[in-house]
Parts: sequence; structure tokens; C-alpha cells
Amino acid sequence: MTKYVALYDLHFGFERKNRHKVPLHDLKAINAALDFIRDFKPDTVVLGGDALDCGAISHHNRGKAGRIEGLKLLADAKLFRQEVLSVIEGLAKQFVYITGNHEAWLEDLMEEEPGLEGVLDLSEILSLDRRWKIIPQGGYHHLGKLTFIHGDQLKSNEYCAKNAVLAYQRNIRFGHFHTFQAYTMTSACDTDMGRTGVAIPCLCRKDPSYGNSAPNKWVQGFNYGYVWDNGNFNDYTPIIVKGQFFANGKRYGG
Repeated sequence: MTKYVALYDLHFGFERKNRHKVPLHDLKAINAALDFIRDFKPDTVVLGGDALDCGAISHHNRGKAGRIEGLKLLADAKLFRQEVLSVIEGLAKQFVYITGNHEAWLEDLMEEEPGLEGVLDLSEILSLDRRWKIIPQGGYHHLGKLTFIHGDQLKSNEYCAKNAVLAYQRNIRFGHFHTFQAYTMTSACDTDMGRTGVAIPCLCRKDPSYGNSAPNKWVQGFNYGYVWDNGNFNDYTPIIVKGQFFANGKRYGG
């Protein structure tokens, strides 16, 4: 049996909001999840994409100097390494980093400025060693009969879990949409062949400035589970409310 934890959409980094530099990540929610990992002792930790926000180099902020005033990519990466990655590396054996659309901005910038090749490599700026398996944007990682993707390949926000199952025809776990959603499908000619799709919540703040204070479907949480030797699995998605949740009969956070 293999135990795993999957963390999605930490968006570790900062933004300018009301003329102040504020975090996009939510350390209270992240630390609650890290406390669970300490107790759960997983074999594998999956970072499912958009873990490092990279807003300082976003094409969305190009030509808008006020939006990135005081934001530093390498400073964010160093703090992410200190607050999260170094902790995770002491709590598991294997690590997977699925590149999301935010980390892909590093590649976008290198295409525009080829001289930066190697300087902005994700493994380099986050000091990821050989224990980390890096999955390029649009890729996937299999763990038994489970498949993990970032989720930016899926176009629909409203029915993302359904679309994921229909598109991949597998048990699929993904983030990107910062929400919790589930969909199931079982073949009419093979009732043993069930498929489940689950949108995994985020670990970032739910009120970034680009949301313009509009209501959304975002919730915080993560995914964990057990994968048997035959590939079958059981997995769970705790929802974090104000930095707290219950899992395996224990309260975390607060």
C-alpha cells in the first residue's frame, strides 16, 4: 500500500492589493495541511501545479508596473523553499511537481528572452533535487489507478469534474479551478470499470485582487489517500474552513 497527499494551487507569492503587498498564499491553511502530513506520513507528496505563483513575471501584469511593485520572483521562491518545500522533503520519500499554467510563465519568459535559459529553470530556483519528478505543463502522473493533472487542460469551470472524466476516461484528480467538485461514471457493459473525477480545492487566499471582490466557487482543501498494490485506491478531500479541518478523527489548524 502506498499513501499519498496531493496539494494544489498554493499560489505561493504576493500581489499588490489596495496599494499594499499582501500574500496570495494562505499560510494558515498550508500549515494545517503540513501538520496532517506529519501525522499521515505519506510515501508520496504531489504538488499539483500553481504552487509557485510567479505573478512577478506574469504576462497579465506586463506594462502595469504598479501591479508588481515590490514583487520579486526569486524572493518568493526562496520563501517557498523555506516555508513549504523544506518541510515537505522531511516528511515523505517521493515527490512530484506537476507544472501548472503559472509556472509555465517561466517558460514563456525564456522564450521571449532566450538569454535567461537556465536562470529561470523551475528546478533551479526552487532547489529541487533528484527526489522530485517534474511533470511539464499539460502532463500527468499515474499512481495506481489514479491520474493527477493540473487541470488547465480542461476548459469548463461549471462542470470541470465531469469534463475531466469524459476527457481522460480515468480516475482523475486535478486542481486549477480552486473548487471542490466530483463526478462518477460507470460503464454499462462493465460495471467494475468505474471512473471518478474530483476537483481538488486550493491552498491560496480566496479573494485575490483580480477577482474584484466578486463571489466565486473557491474553497480550500487538499487530497490524500491510499493506493493498493493492485492499483485500487481510497481517497479523501478535507475542506479547510478558516484554517481548520478534521481528518482521521483529529482536528488540524486553529
